[in-house]
Amino acid sequence: MPQVLKPEIRARILSAGLEVFAAQGYLGATMNAIAEQAGLGAASLYRYFPSKAELFEAAITPELAARFEQLLERRVHALAEPSRTGAFEPNSDYGAEMLEFWLAHRLAVVVLLDRAQGSDYEHYGERFVSLLLKSTIERIRSSGPNVQLTPPARLVLTRIFENTRSTLASILAHTDNPRVLREAIEAFWSYQIPGLHGFARWVRKE
Repeated sequence: MPQVLKPEIRARILSAGLEVFAAQGYLGATMNAIAEQAGLGAASLYRYFPSKAELFEAAITPELAARFEQLLERRVHALAEPSRTGAFEPNSDYGAEMLEFWLAHRLAVVVLLDRAQGSDYEHYGERFVSLLLKSTIERIRSSGPNVQLTPPARLVLTRIFENTRSTLASILAHTDNPRVLREAIEAFWSYQIPGLHGFARWVRKE
């Protein structure tokens, strides 16, 4: 007689998987660690998910990853428009939807931004950085036809956004308290947004 798989056990495994993937990364996570986190034996875990890759895909679905990228592309498009000065700030209309997504899918976002090496999403963090870089360069160039971003300036801007990626992942991994997360993200943007404005002024030689 085939064994009945229980939805509540499956949900518990997926939750445990996200915890372990976010803490140890895809490469470092093991099925034994996930089973222990879920309070199950390894044999029970394998009845629900025959491999780590299948568990990972069920925990971080293609639909979730696509939604994150869709929201990101919308936000960077807004940021590239000269009138959208607060596009990424969490207390703006343009940042609120993204922030709510981050809070609702906190651990999945941590993994996508910083812990997906070895998985199908291992370049997701690079994509995040490249989209931010592209939008900022477009915004700077829109301020005048003669404004150019030199290789050293591009290097610095890339490092700024790599720091953005890793810092956001670190903040989201720190706690599941929404109030604390909102405050920490707002604090981070209060530091970074003026810095980006200052960088743009330096590039424009103002």
